[in-house]
Amino acid sequence: MTRSIWLVLPVVAAGLSGCGGANEDTLVDELRVMAVVSDPPEVAPAATTTITATVADPLGVEPDVMLWTCTDLGDGCLEAADPAQGTVIGRPVEGQLSTVVTAPVALAGLVSDGVTVLPVLLWALACAPGLCPAIDLAAAQPAPGSAESETLAGFLADPITGGEDLPLTDVSLALSQVRVSMRAAPLQNPVIVPPTDALVVGVGESLEFTIGVEFEGVTSAYGYTTNGGFDAAKYDVVDGEAKMTWFGSDVAGSADLWVVVNGEDGGSAVWHAVGSVE
Repeated sequence: MTRSIWLVLPVVAAGLSGCGGANEDTLVDELRVMAVVSDPPEVAPAATTTITATVADPLGVEPDVMLWTCTDLGDGCLEAADPAQGTVIGRPVEGQLSTVVTAPVALAGLVSDGVTVLPVLLWALACAPGLCPAIDLAAAQPAPGSAESETLAGFLADPITGGEDLPLTDVSLALSQVRVSMRAAPLQNPVIVPPTDALVVGVGESLEFTIGVEFEGVTSAYGYTTNGGFDAAKYDVVDGEAKMTWFGSDVAGSADLWVVVNGEDGGSAVWHAVGSVE
């Protein structure tokens, strides 16, 4: 059921280690926004960051994806004045959709002490074409102050409530954030060092591989695949490495694999590869 929100913050998934097999939470068998990464993850007011949504589409629905920000200082999103201008809509290319976002100048006075860090929410909504009225409404560019613009602003401020009537399948909503500060040493994203060996596993068998993570801080790794599953929903990164075990299903074929790495205090990275079950 992908309508429920997929949190891609420092904790992205719940679940315990599997007992001798694949953890069902790590199987991706329908449309899902896998990650929303801002690069860099922390910027000064008026500076830019690149937001990238990584989308899994194992059923081939060719979704529309909408990205937007919400800067809420207690009175709703600052972007609500002209919500259509704050959204980006497109089809993922090779599983990704990116846009450049400018951190709100309005936060300058609040972070000028060089210590304070404020979040700007990043949302990504992926829908099979025609399923999500908010995407069609944003694409129509309603005039600011119009009833349609107010409806869109309401959805963008609270897409969880606004999406209650959406279908349970072929829809995925994800939440992340970019941090805004004027710190001398802003947060950086982890760097994933992928394995060098081919990702090939036997039918019903397992493959252990190691990814490297370059990051100053505590990080966790999460593995997902379209064929089989990983033995755990979460892996701790120890001494710059995460040892992961992928179980192939009973059906041979290709497999998409993703590893999402999140820092405990922010910062994230995603790696995608194509493997096979033989």
